[in-house]
Amino acid sequence: MRVIQKSIFLIAIGAHILFAGEYADAFLLASHHPQVQSLGYSSVAARVGSGHALNNPAGFAIGDRAGHLSLVYQDFQGLSNNLGLEGKYRLGDSYVLGVTLIHSSVDDLFSRPNLSGLTPSDRRDSVLTLDNSNASIIDYREDGAFITLARQFEFELNLGWKFFKIPCRVPLGISAKYIDKVLVDNRGLGFGLDIGSQLFFNLAGMSRVLSRTEFGIGLFLSDILDTPVYWTTKHQDAIKRSLAGGFSITQNFPKYATQLTITTSIQTRYTDVKQYGIGLEVKDIIFLRGGHDGYTSSLGLGIGLKKFIIDYTFSQHELANIQKIGINYHF
Repeated sequence: MRVIQKSIFLIAIGAHILFAGEYADAFLLASHHPQVQSLGYSSVAARVGSGHALNNPAGFAIGDRAGHLSLVYQDFQGLSNNLGLEGKYRLGDSYVLGVTLIHSSVDDLFSRPNLSGLTPSDRRDSVLTLDNSNASIIDYREDGAFITLARQFEFELNLGWKFFKIPCRVPLGISAKYIDKVLVDNRGLGFGLDIGSQLFFNLAGMSRVLSRTEFGIGLFLSDILDTPVYWTTKHQDAIKRSLAGGFSITQNFPKYATQLTITTSIQTRYTDVKQYGIGLEVKDIIFLRGGHDGYTSSLGLGIGLKKFIIDYTFSQHELANIQKIGINYHF
């Protein structure tokens, strides 16, 4: 019960911020795919199978299959729910089209909109007294739709010596997004653009030791134009522009049909926070992942069943535990 009370308190504070004109982006980022969350959100430079719109839209261009469908469900200790649907399809030999739909909701909140003038402790006590009372109930929801166009370029970087020919792959992706949210009795609509890129290269020409090692660099610039959110309260918020950058190393072990990937990233959204992850893929059947997002650790497990991959991730937070499950179908 105390977990739910604390959560209600935080969301009530969010409602107050809305009327103060500071509220913009709240729940969409909680809709990351289990693969991304289990790596501590450090996968901006990694090859993940799903969840590209929020991780790095360039990831849509990776892979030789015609496309995939992904369904993700998240439960936050019975307080909030997230549902995500992602699909991608190849358009000829060059481009990939990606579509991502996200729905997030927080149900059965007690209404206490007039919190202005109260200290934080008074706000907390005021909201908690509504528990087990006859106060009115409000619902919160946030929906997002992304359309992404991605393409991968391949070339060889020739530095002039025999051992300095470096094969490179550069996926690029750009997303247009639409945001529709409701908080209390007010609705906000937003439109924005995201762009991402990755670079994967191999240094096999320099050393046999590196022949099975792939290096990756990733950049993801979200909300390029400071995504505006227009509210029915006659004011406008902005989801501030943010940049995420990262690095990955993938080591292949052909003898055991195994891949080991280590990832790290930083982003301007959270200052002084570094994110780390490690993933082990065994024979395209078992996927083990772990990570740290700068605040808490997460663990993930994936099971491959022919064209299906089922992913599960778990992380523990101060307020509650977060569990996600994802079902991916590749065709």
